[in-house]
Amino acid sequence: MSGKKFFYKLPLIQMCITLLVVLIGGCIFYIMYCDRLSNTYVTFHQNANEEPEKEPELKVLFSTPQDKFWKNADGEHGAQFDVKFINNTKHVFTDWSVTIKVPEGYWVDSSWNAEFSYFFTATKPIPTEHYELSDYKRQYHTEENKIEMKKAGPAHNDIPPLTLESNEEPYKAGMIMYTPYPTAIQYSTVTGRFIYEPREAGIYHFLLISIGVVFIILIVLIIIQLSVMKQVKYYEVRQKLDSDIIVQSFKTFANFVDAKDPYTKGHSLRVAHYSREIAKRMKMTGHEQIEMFWLALMHDVGKISVTDNILNKPSKLTDEEFKEIQSHVTKGYEMLNDFVAMPMLKEVAKSHHEHFDGTGYNEHLKGQEIPLEARIVCVSDSFDAMNSDRCYRKRLEKDQIIAEFEKCSGTHFDPKIAKIMIEMIKDKFVDRVESIDTLNDINYKA
Repeated sequence: MSGKKFFYKLPLIQMCITLLVVLIGGCIFYIMYCDRLSNTYVTFHQNANEEPEKEPELKVLFSTPQDKFWKNADGEHGAQFDVKFINNTKHVFTDWSVTIKVPEGYWVDSSWNAEFSYFFTATKPIPTEHYELSDYKRQYHTEENKIEMKKAGPAHNDIPPLTLESNEEPYKAGMIMYTPYPTAIQYSTVTGRFIYEPREAGIYHFLLISIGVVFIILIVLIIIQLSVMKQVKYYEVRQKLDSDIIVQSFKTFANFVDAKDPYTKGHSLRVAHYSREIAKRMKMTGHEQIEMFWLALMHDVGKISVTDNILNKPSKLTDEEFKEIQSHVTKGYEMLNDFVAMPMLKEVAKSHHEHFDGTGYNEHLKGQEIPLEARIVCVSDSFDAMNSDRCYRKRLEKDQIIAEFEKCSGTHFDPKIAKIMIEMIKDKFVDRVESIDTLNDINYKA
């Protein structure tokens, strides 16, 4: 895991964020849905002479107590009409109005708990003393006899739901009305809108609880991830420091080897770059390419045991001197024997002078018996030797080197690897490496 990977890109956190967005979106949608329903007006028509097929959501009951009927001396019949609102839903009913049909010749003496308006078709026998009352001023001559009741101002005049949980009393209004004959109100029309509060529904509470739970989980995951990222960052810094120490140690050790022969300064580093490029062109993995670099960098470690006068001798070596030169492969194997973290390191040190046809040293391995890494280093090592000035000869021209590789392909060198080296010479990759003297472009962790 990399500290550069933002915490919100992790799958589990992404899933929580997505779920949180969906739940919040669902909650917002439900609130908008409730708001839309709350602004939709509904109408209920009632006929006291008919039995409804099912209990209506809202009904208005008109009744007159037995002791609230009377007859005036002029023959008019008076009565107190109590109006009771029965709300069978779970929602408050607001902005309501009720229209009732009344007989011709009626007049209203007083009213309460609603805003009344009166419409009549004939001359009304209302007493003169009532002319200045507000109820009288709300009477209008029209083509039908009816009374309109409307919600009067404040919210407490809304119609509450009558559920077992609410313990509310039905909303009541009323009026005293005079008519030419005893009257019962039969027909009415109720219009208004129900207030759909989101909190009235279980789904709203479920969404809120789910949002809270997911949000808490998300916060916990983020805290955990930030803590992990902090630890990862610490270990990455520590790993880089450790890898820098390893890189510098390898390079320093390689410099010790190359320092024994002034003609081969930078030889191990160049061989390492050539070997890594060969591994890359052979489609080896990134890790294998880096490991190939280290293997090649340490291939000549055994030369530390060879005396300087033999390494720097410009004339032909004696058999004994040549044997001592050859011994650097076994000495290198022994020196790296305890480096178990990279077992192939000692194998390359021991086998990089083996020839593909078995004529090399030290064990006269041939073909696939020679480790692939050792065959790669053999080609890289040979190229750099031919491409460098030595105490006993000048460097060869590139055409001469190509000719040597073509000539020794299949005998001294693995044919496939020799072909890759020829390509590297022709496309001038080797020219970019010849003067290199840095490990800054090496990613030890790759």
